[in-house]
Amino acid sequence: MAGTCTEEELTTLRRMLEWRAPAPTDARLLNVFMDQNNKCNLRCLTCGFSDARVPALGKYDMPRWLYDRIAAEVFPHCRHVCLSLMTEPFMTRDFPDRLMALREYEVPFSEVHTNGTLLTARAIEKTLDARMNRIIFSIDGGTKAVYEGLRPGARFEQVLANWNALRSARDSRGQTLPALRINHVLSEPNIDTFDRFLALAEELKADELGVRTVARMSEAKIQQSTDDAFWEKVRAVRVSLAAFCARTGIRNSSFLRDRPTPIELTLDSGEAMTCRYPWDWLSIYPNGDAFPCMAWSRPRIGSFVDQTFEEIWNGAALAELRREFEAVRPGVDCLHCTIRKAADDPDDDFFFRKLAMPPPPLQRP
Repeated sequence: MAGTCTEEELTTLRRMLEWRAPAPTDARLLNVFMDQNNKCNLRCLTCGFSDARVPALGKYDMPRWLYDRIAAEVFPHCRHVCLSLMTEPFMTRDFPDRLMALREYEVPFSEVHTNGTLLTARAIEKTLDARMNRIIFSIDGGTKAVYEGLRPGARFEQVLANWNALRSARDSRGQTLPALRINHVLSEPNIDTFDRFLALAEELKADELGVRTVARMSEAKIQQSTDDAFWEKVRAVRVSLAAFCARTGIRNSSFLRDRPTPIELTLDSGEAMTCRYPWDWLSIYPNGDAFPCMAWSRPRIGSFVDQTFEEIWNGAALAELRREFEAVRPGVDCLHCTIRKAADDPDDDFFFRKLAMPPPPLQRP
C-alpha cells in the first residue's frame, strides 16, 4: 500500500472509523448530521461555497416545523447528532434555540461545526445551556494573512475573540464541556506555515485538533492536490502534529491521510473493512431530504416533509441500498467511494447539488 502510514497509525484509523459515541444500543443506534440552512457568510477557497455558481442560488432556512418534527422523531434514536453538515448553522435565525432539542431528547453526544464568525453572547449562553459535547471551529491558518486569504469574508481577530469568549464563558460556569476543537484543512497556501498554526492552537488552549487535507466539494477554488511535493509535506506535518499533541496533551481527534490514492483497511479477521453508513447514519438537509452520507449524489432515500422516520428507515429505498452495499462492499475511503456517485454526476458535483435543492414548504403540509 502506497504511503507512509505505520501499522500503529492504521490501527488508529480503524479505531476512529469504528468509533460510535457512545456505544450503540437498541434504542440509540444513529449518527445524524443535519444542516439547518443552505447558506454561509464566507467563501472559503477549499469549500464548495467558493463555487462561482453558488451566489445565484436562493437561500433558505429549514422551517421550524420541519426541524421540530425531525428532532421529535429522530433524536430519540440517536447516539450522536451534529447540527451542521455543509453550511454555517449560525446563519439560521433561531439556531441557538434549536440547540435545546439536543438536551430535551437527551442525545448522548452532540456537536456543531462553525466558522466561528457569528457567535454572539446570547448564542454562547444558549450553546452552553444545551450541554453539548463539542464545538468545532474551522481555522485554516495560524496568521491573519494566511487565514483571511483562505477564508474570504472572515476576520481573524473576530474569530479568535469569539473562541476566547466561548472558552471563558464555559470555564466561568465550571464546565468541562463542550470540548473545543479546531479543524484545519491543509492546502498549498497554508502547509508551509503549519508550525504557526500549531502555536496558535496552543495559545488558544484547544482541547482537540482535527487536521485533514482538501476534499473535493464541487467547483471549489482549491481542490485536492496531486503534487508529490505537497504530499511529502503532509507526511512531515503528520510527524510534527503527533509530537505536538504528545507534548501539549491536546487530542488529535481526526486522521490525516498521507496520500491522494485510496486507503484500504482490514479487520482483525483479515476481511476488508467496508462502509456501514446505511445501517447507522443519516445526513439530513434543510429541505428535509435524507441521504446515507454527505457526499451522496444518487437519489435521496426519503424526505421528512412527507415521510416519518420509520417510513424512511424501514422503507424500500434504504432496504435496497443495504442489499447493494452488502453485495458491492465499498471500502472505507470516502474520497474514493465506488458507490456514492450518480451516473449523471461524472464531475462529483454533490456539494452544489445539495445547496441547489428547492426549499420545503414554510408550513407543515
